[in-house]
Amino acid sequence: MATVLYAPYDPERGIPEPRLYYGLDLGLRRDPSALVVLERNSVLGDFNHAWHQYNRNILYILRHAERIPLNTSYLKIVDRVSSLLRSSVGSLPGGFELLPGHQLNPRRFLTVDASGVGAPVVELFRRAELPATLVPITITSGTHPAKDPSGGYLVPRRDLVTNLRVLLESRALRIPENLHGREDILTELAGLEITPARGADDLALALALAAWSATHP
Repeated sequence: MATVLYAPYDPERGIPEPRLYYGLDLGLRRDPSALVVLERNSVLGDFNHAWHQYNRNILYILRHAERIPLNTSYLKIVDRVSSLLRSSVGSLPGGFELLPGHQLNPRRFLTVDASGVGAPVVELFRRAELPATLVPITITSGTHPAKDPSGGYLVPRRDLVTNLRVLLESRALRIPENLHGREDILTELAGLEITPARGADDLALALALAAWSATHP
């Protein structure tokens, strides 16, 4: 990914607040869980001669991606996510260089797959008092997203996949070349479908959860 310069957060000029979105896809016995960290930030683009200022673009940059080993207990998953959240306060996951204008401590959001076994895991996260806003998403086969009466959102898988494709095709979503596990997630993204397939899609789905939360604040 090319070097970018960040536009400092300025609500009066319409520059949005930088944020980090953690996406967690919970697996079952045969499928691993996956965790990603997606950064949303405003960067400076080309100079606009008509307005005598640089254009500002919103980028979503994947900063971290990991598969959690099979048979890891949900308590240990909560501990792992909690550890990553707390260790990244004052720094950012991935160890990337902070460029001018970058905010060191953006707000954090944890988007968790609340489908199936996810419901009790969400309760564990609520009790953990994490330094992040918890956003439970139940993946459905419905036709449109809706608020969940018990908290969080009900989101069709189609919407998660479509939203991710839009970000990729518009190049608003960037996956740095030095990201650990980059080839795995690119392979999953290439095969991600609206209808669940037999192939692995845990990393791609974790990214889809984070991206949906990032684009639907």
